[in-house]
Amino acid sequence: MVPRTSHITTQHSQITGFGYEHDEPWSANMELFKELTDVSQGVRRLGAASIDLCHVAMGIAEAYWEYRLKPWDVTAGVIILEEAGGRVTTMDGLPYSVFSRSLLATNDALHAPLLEYTEPKTRRLIAQGLDLSPWFIPKGYNVHTGPQL
Repeated sequence: MVPRTSHITTQHSQITGFGYEHDEPWSANMELFKELTDVSQGVRRLGAASIDLCHVAMGIAEAYWEYRLKPWDVTAGVIILEEAGGRVTTMDGLPYSVFSRSLLATNDALHAPLLEYTEPKTRRLIAQGLDLSPWFIPKGYNVHTGPQL
């Protein structure tokens, strides 16, 4: 069961990742990194999205976020986190599917406080014309949002 804490403090740690392209989403993520480092115990970058999601599921970290992950990067970790009682949405708070181009995963209790940071940055990227619509969805594939099981 994912541990529940309801506000960001210097006792909490988060995880993020950075894509290879140094563009607008990368810059927005760097801003989030700086802001959340100031109000939490720290932000880590481990390098494997599914492992990062498992760390949230285990309570090692309280949250993980990243832009432009692919389904093969996150599917196993999303299932494990949701089974442990965690919460996953897009970074602007919309229902998540493995084809989404942003991910915010938390212990559930910290989801709303973290959305206060991630949602404005994500909405700004969309307003600037960045395509954060779902990745290619195979013909006939039935996308489920919310809990994946």
